[in-house]
Amino acid sequence: MTAASSIPLSGHLAHGRMRTRPQNWPLYLFVVLIPLQNIYLQYIPNLGGGLNFINAMFALSLLMALRCRGGLVRGTSVNGWMMVYMLFSLLALVRGIDFVDEPAGHVRFLKDHLIAVSFLFLAQMSVTDWRGWRRLYLASLIPLPYMLYVVGDQNASVGAWHYSDQLRINGTFMELGANEMAAFFVTAALVALGFVVGSLASNKWRLLCLAAAGLAVAGVVLSYSRTAYVAILAAGLLLFMLPRFRMRLVVPTLLAMLVMPLVLPNSAIERFDSISIDEGERDESTENRFAFWETAKNEFARQPVLGSGFHTFHHAEINPLEMDTHNFFLRELVEKGIVGILILALLLLAVLRLCWRGFRAASPGSLYYGFMIGLLAAFVALLIGNVFGDRFTHYPLIAHFWLYAGLGLRGLQLHFAGISEERHHPIDA
Repeated sequence: MTAASSIPLSGHLAHGRMRTRPQNWPLYLFVVLIPLQNIYLQYIPNLGGGLNFINAMFALSLLMALRCRGGLVRGTSVNGWMMVYMLFSLLALVRGIDFVDEPAGHVRFLKDHLIAVSFLFLAQMSVTDWRGWRRLYLASLIPLPYMLYVVGDQNASVGAWHYSDQLRINGTFMELGANEMAAFFVTAALVALGFVVGSLASNKWRLLCLAAAGLAVAGVVLSYSRTAYVAILAAGLLLFMLPRFRMRLVVPTLLAMLVMPLVLPNSAIERFDSISIDEGERDESTENRFAFWETAKNEFARQPVLGSGFHTFHHAEINPLEMDTHNFFLRELVEKGIVGILILALLLLAVLRLCWRGFRAASPGSLYYGFMIGLLAAFVALLIGNVFGDRFTHYPLIAHFWLYAGLGLRGLQLHFAGISEERHHPIDA
């Protein structure tokens, strides 16, 4: 079976290129607003009975996605393993509700998480050509200027030259913290940089992505998240090693390495210097993680196969410290057992295969080539971030990553179908 036949193209895509296609405008709006918790939680009323912003926007986006008739990409395991992951999460929810005395909020938390990962499906169902593909990606960049404005405003209110915990702001992530905000910016920065270093598209497109990457990197710096610092540096190194014309990046990279220490705030340099996992040199935050991990290992030994159930680890019945594991993979192992962690591993492996396949299949210098370089780097950063916290279940953080994974799938299908309009007018959305 050839590569092209393994990713078949639906009739709607193959034969309707010149037709005016419906656009999923609710999804565009959803993509723009989902990281802006400070707006919809404060200013959009919750009418009760499930009539809140997240539920309403998901329902509208799904209905419009069905009308777009893009369907799901076949010939890949990502969609299948995501469905298995979602189903097993529901089973773990039922198990967890019976396992603890007060499971308040478990249903809502899982529902919001499943809506976020469903962006994988919404992107595929809504996009039928490269123009729609570009529009959906551009929608994900729109919130960045406002998000950095909020971060800068919060940071200015502290105004500390030296690092202190008061600088751990959360930006627009009203119900989350600095680490989650930083992880969002890491994903945005790496995918945008992928276009800059891997694509030979129009200068307008690359300048737009460079500006977006600059905003996102500034957000990472001002988050003071040490995990994000490590993740973006490690994944950024991978990003600059992947392009087939990488030698042209040597001079800009060296210049950036020389300039960055001069423009970074002193507090950020101090925060970076505090990174250490050696015993005796760890600060309280790092030390606590080792205590949480030890508790998680002991709990896993009690329920090794199916775990204790979704969202149960922070309950006193399981963890006397009543805190999260601060390691997503370890928490999955505790709450979903060996079966759950195996499903997660297979899902992540499917995403890795998608990233590598898209990178190898794309034409060097094309828009899709740059995107897949960025997505692969963002995936590596996501893995690193989840070793030291939960960067996977919070919906404002993870929705855009799964949106990009969905675009990766649809782009691969369009590429194999021979629809080459990505090379023409790439800024025309």
